[in-house]
Amino acid sequence: MNINIKKAFLLFIFILGLSACASQPVIREDVKPESFTIQDGENTWLGKLFSSPPKHSQQTSGFYLLDKGEEALLWRGALADSSQRTIDAQYYIWNADNVGTIAAEHLLRAANRGVRVRVLIDDFMINANPKHLALLNSHPKVHIRIYNPIGTRDDLSFPRFLSFLGDFSKLNRRMHNKLFIADGNVVIMGGRNIGDEYFDMHQKRNFRDRDLIVAGQVVPDISRSFDLYWNSEWSVPLKQVFSYQPKEAEQKAYYKNLHDHADKLKTDFIQFSKTLSEIHGQVSHLPHKMTWGKATVIFDIPGKNEEAGEMKGFGHTGQMLTEAALETRSEILAETPYLLMMPGTFEILDTLKSKGVRVRIITNSLASTDSTPVFSLYRNQRQEILNHDVELYEFRPDAAVRKTLINRWSLMKEETLLSLHAKTAVFDRKRVFIGTFNLDPRSTHLNTEIGLLIDSPEFALQVTRLLEEDLKPENSWKLSLNEEGELLWNANKNDNGEQLRHDPMTGILKELKVFLISFLPIDRLL
Repeated sequence: MNINIKKAFLLFIFILGLSACASQPVIREDVKPESFTIQDGENTWLGKLFSSPPKHSQQTSGFYLLDKGEEALLWRGALADSSQRTIDAQYYIWNADNVGTIAAEHLLRAANRGVRVRVLIDDFMINANPKHLALLNSHPKVHIRIYNPIGTRDDLSFPRFLSFLGDFSKLNRRMHNKLFIADGNVVIMGGRNIGDEYFDMHQKRNFRDRDLIVAGQVVPDISRSFDLYWNSEWSVPLKQVFSYQPKEAEQKAYYKNLHDHADKLKTDFIQFSKTLSEIHGQVSHLPHKMTWGKATVIFDIPGKNEEAGEMKGFGHTGQMLTEAALETRSEILAETPYLLMMPGTFEILDTLKSKGVRVRIITNSLASTDSTPVFSLYRNQRQEILNHDVELYEFRPDAAVRKTLINRWSLMKEETLLSLHAKTAVFDRKRVFIGTFNLDPRSTHLNTEIGLLIDSPEFALQVTRLLEEDLKPENSWKLSLNEEGELLWNANKNDNGEQLRHDPMTGILKELKVFLISFLPIDRLL
């Protein structure tokens, strides 16, 4: 590149940066009033339900696992329908598909009953029609805010792209939190976003994921985390990101269409109304279905940390999980969809190895991953991970557990494949983490995360059984090294000792794609 062309290129990038800065929304405080969780939630039906938990659970919190996607969707619907005062929802992804439509319609039904609905969504992954968001937001009881917006929704895609270039470091920091809070008393949290594939409703590929319902002493702290994000400078009211002002007639027509479309989906798609009524009948029994113990919510501050202009910076969630790992005495069992070790992570593994701690990790295989770029870097680390005495398993897309996890298995037109998306760890079979944190640099340095650390041997045993089911040969391939240091995979579901020397169930095109991506300098972004 000659000097004149280089100067012209740099000038062009500079102009892009200026245009990007100009397109960023300016927050006006008069249209961004502060709001907080209700202080008298105990007077609601849900509040009274959990005001007298089982006798052994005084001063503790309750947990109920949602391991099946359809069940996790139904419980969200039941709690939304049971709410009387407030619903707070915070998500990284909210798709405009069948599940996204049903979820939005249930929030609208709650708003029509007078329930205040606050929805906070990360801007980067919004694929919904902004007009539909504006129409929902025009309801007097619905309030939508966008986290860390990239330009405005009035912009075309290219100007939004310029905004991203103009402040790349800050705009690369995304909100990965996932919360659903009903009347400030009951929470659903874990790994699931709002979309068909997170609730076993996709015809071709679904996520093996995990949520839990939480009640009791820890819930006010979870609600305070939502309030912190809602009122932070990172969260912008929708009307400042998208200036469209719906007319009353248009609003009424959209609400009617949304109700009609959702009702049809509930009837034709998953028989939602019938099964939801069964879950409604279980809500009053929920306190006695829960496992009770002590819990601590851990979450990053909005923006991850104080160094928002940098591409790295440790957050609180990563720090707490590091401490939990180093406090372990005998065993760590973990599931993470994305596995990228950093120098500090290998140091932790060295410490655990010196203490004789057994470490087992389940992550996605090349055949099951939904992120080829992440896998391309992890692929180069596998031998080193095994050399640190980690027992490494890669999830099968044809895992046998599909037939027990997916309630609609017999109704599927095709045998849907699975990708691992659960973020779970069990420490010494006494302590459990369930949340949004992936074992990779993005969760460590860039994305905000949230999760629950639960001290309960009884609950830890429940989770351990689920993870040990996932690592069985019919659900995951176990990796090992031969005498030459080459990777081997146990070959089939009956674990008969046969081994493969290459990534199972993949073709040459996917192998080539991973190989080429591995040369790109993207490790700081993943």
